[in-house]
Amino acid sequence: MGFLGAAGFVAYALLGLFQIAATFDGVQHLLGVHWLIAGVIGLVLGAFPVIGTAAGVYGATAAWGWSLLSALGLFFGPLVVIAAISMMAQAGGRR
Repeated sequence: MGFLGAAGFVAYALLGLFQIAATFDGVQHLLGVHWLIAGVIGLVLGAFPVIGTAAGVYGATAAWGWSLLSALGLFFGPLVVIAAISMMAQAGGRR
């Protein structure tokens, strides 16, 4: 694995940690429970992608004070980037 592969892995891991933290904070802010209980509930909610993402977006907006667009970018931005890379790779392979 070269430098770009290692940097990509680190960036992906950091993104995941931010998403997990946003989900935990969303649960904690919404329910008003201790952070440890919010963590357990957040892990369970994370098993359901739509619910976990909604809790994470709520956490980023309500608990962290982010704008809705920034919170959506945290969770859906990587999908947009991956789709763009995939489309460019497909277009490059058709030559």
